[in-house]
Amino acid sequence: MSIPFTQYLRPDGRQVPVSIERPADIEKLAYEFIEKGGRFTAEMLITGQVSFAAEYPVDGESQDIAIEICPNGPEAFDAVDNCVRKAHAYASNLA
Repeated sequence: MSIPFTQYLRPDGRQVPVSIERPADIEKLAYEFIEKGGRFTAEMLITGQVSFAAEYPVDGESQDIAIEICPNGPEAFDAVDNCVRKAHAYASNLA
């Protein structure tokens, strides 16, 4: 199993589905967040860094509730894990 992300591509923001494999405990948290209505996105920034975000419906609109920005390299895996943990904590604290 892997975590589904929507990747936004430059220059026009075209969206493509991608998946990122992470350890089972992180994937479990990600799927619990997704089951509650959240989703994950990824984007290469013009700085060469990568942005990973967790989106969740707030007042009827999808809002970024966790964002991790890091260099495009091995650090990306820790950034994904941090984003997933933050997203899961957010959704778990809701009613």
